[in-house]
Amino acid sequence: IVTSLLKITIMSASLEKTLGAPQTVQIKRTPQNQHDPPPITNIKAAKDCFVVNCYGRKIPFPALYEKTKTILVFLRHFLCYTCRDYVEDLAKIPEKYLKDADVRLIVIGQSSHDHIQGFCTQTGYTHEMYVDPTRSIYKSLQMKQGEIFHQAGSVLV
Repeated sequence: IVTSLLKITIMSASLEKTLGAPQTVQIKRTPQNQHDPPPITNIKAAKDCFVVNCYGRKIPFPALYEKTKTILVFLRHFLCYTCRDYVEDLAKIPEKYLKDADVRLIVIGQSSHDHIQGFCTQTGYTHEMYVDPTRSIYKSLQMKQGEIFHQAGSVLV
């Protein structure tokens, strides 16, 4: 599942054995008549990267998804209103549902770890959250900064 403002990747060690390495795709909004496929990136491109938790502790990125199914949500930034709204919606997912499905839900932002607690408080998000302050994962997965919005009449495409 991928949205235009976020990059979401679902990973599982057992799926990797069956289907190969998980792939991530970044989707951006484009004109309706443009049909170029988005680039596909192998998640292993970021195997040497680290995330940082709210206490400033560095954690190897692969440790987030190697042992269990994981949904990774990459945010543009914590000040993005759309990203904030999306995380508020993610906060409504009961922990029990994730545990019953044996799935981790992880949000990754690209700021200082000092902003994690405040963002979680503002959005009500209680699941796992990390940051990539150097944007090393974003760069490894070829995520682009910014987003292009194209409008057709009053409909956002």
